[in-house]
Amino acid sequence: MLIDSNIIIYAAKPEYGALRRFIAEKEPALSAISYVEVLGYHQLT
Repeated sequence: MLIDSNIIIYAAKPEYGALRRFIAEKEPALSAISYVEVLGYHQLT
């Protein structure tokens, strides 16, 4: 499963625990572009 950067950003929020569990059950893949986008997202801590 290829995950978009927006999904990763949403999954980082506390209220999206179900999304994190869903992703954890799969074997997700992440493109290099999405990786850079997520690391550059200014609101992630």
